[in-house]
Amino acid sequence: MKPFRIFIFLLSVLLLLVLLALFFPREGISLGGDHRLSFVSLPELNGRDTTGISSVNVEKLLSASTVTEDPESEPEPKQEPEPKQEPEPKQATELKQAPVPKQAPVPKQAPQPEREPKKEKSTPKVIPANTDSLKLSVHRIQLTDEGASLLQSWFRNLEGMSTGNNRNIRILHFGDSQIENDRMTALIRYRMQRQFGGTGIGLVQAVPLYSGSLSYQQEEHGDWLRYTYFGRRDSSVAHKSYGIMGAFASVPIPANDRWPSLYYRFNTSRRGGQVQRIRLFLHSYVDSATVAFCVEDRYCDTISGIPDGFSVVNFFHVEDMNSVRISFNLPEGGRIYGISFESEDGLLMDNIAMRGGSGLIFTSMNQEVQQEMLENLSPGLILLQYGGNVVPYMHPGYYRRAFKRQLQFFKEMCPGTPVIVIGPSDMSVRVDGHFDTYPGLEAIRDALRDAAMESGCGFWDLYEAMGGYNSMPSFVQAVPSLASADYIHFNNLGINLVAEMFYNALMVEFDDYESNRSGR
Repeated sequence: MKPFRIFIFLLSVLLLLVLLALFFPREGISLGGDHRLSFVSLPELNGRDTTGISSVNVEKLLSASTVTEDPESEPEPKQEPEPKQEPEPKQATELKQAPVPKQAPVPKQAPQPEREPKKEKSTPKVIPANTDSLKLSVHRIQLTDEGASLLQSWFRNLEGMSTGNNRNIRILHFGDSQIENDRMTALIRYRMQRQFGGTGIGLVQAVPLYSGSLSYQQEEHGDWLRYTYFGRRDSSVAHKSYGIMGAFASVPIPANDRWPSLYYRFNTSRRGGQVQRIRLFLHSYVDSATVAFCVEDRYCDTISGIPDGFSVVNFFHVEDMNSVRISFNLPEGGRIYGISFESEDGLLMDNIAMRGGSGLIFTSMNQEVQQEMLENLSPGLILLQYGGNVVPYMHPGYYRRAFKRQLQFFKEMCPGTPVIVIGPSDMSVRVDGHFDTYPGLEAIRDALRDAAMESGCGFWDLYEAMGGYNSMPSFVQAVPSLASADYIHFNNLGINLVAEMFYNALMVEFDDYESNRSGR
């Protein structure tokens, strides 16, 4: 055969492989029973490793990680194996065997006609997830050149805290119900604060959306109301000033000379409960509002003359607070967009959960209030974790375009701040007696990834990190279980596992940055 024809033949084969890689279903084609036909993906054809650690030395990082239901758990120390003891020789003893009673003869039954065995539907076998294996694997964050450059600038700011150039740095973690009640955020925050310093839980709602925080307990005194822009909105609220958390608490008007108050009792044994500074993001409807702070019913400080409109009220206490009462004298009432419990120095990380949210509300809320909050918070890194709530309902193309507008919003509000999008986890729906990945989930994941890549942001593929197609059943059936029986949400152990996996992926990038800077 002539060389030209050989070249044309090889080129045709290559083009056919690329077309198959592009259009072949990621989950494969079912052949019946447990058999499924799969084909290599385009990234694998390119030889690009998106899941391995490559040459990055993270043995120390991974060996120090531990996963329990408590996000502030410490790595367990390695224990030396105990020396084996020789078993003591057994003493011979004379055993008397009791006589076996005679059994009555069983009457013979008439022969029954043989029945054909029922044909049971074959269901896919589920291999339970292995926590240790997942914890020690690293699925890399996908970064464009712009995203990698922004992330390196954030790493420089992290290093600046250790040299004293930066006093603190902040991470905003937005997401849907997968992260509510500080889930996932708590472990990442604890790991980061343990390495770079800092305490406190960060932003919380004045009227919480959920109860059960491990870092504090709260009591409300007065007729407090909560309003959210996500989920079911109250039609009586005409404005769109909800702040960056997408929610606010309505401050009651003082009655009978009694100021409405919020009382907090902190668990100072936890890093998240160690607080030296409180920041209030509020809006008063008139001038001359007053806020009073009283720590342990002994030390009190009153801040008066708060103007009409948006304000940030700061309160600092030298020592950790065991408890604090915050009392409000807003003559015509007002709004609280958030309260932040912080340390004076170090890393801060906020959990901003929006149950049922799709991540598409930022561009439709009042942008002036959001901008003022973001300028005061001054985040160094923004995480956006959405997608699960739109899988059954929204077209991927529309979601990609709409989510790109949200990414553009953050790029304009926080120029130079890296944004990492965390994709949805695997979710299952019952089909013929077993659970399969939701149809359309991968398309929504791809929409988020494309929006992130086209916007110069990072993307961490939680779906692939946990195993990809049909991985949620393996989390549910793990021992101990890593997800709830709804086959959608992680349990406490599972959410801490995936949080550890993301933290490890982030630290791999940090280790890569340090290696390149030092020429290792």
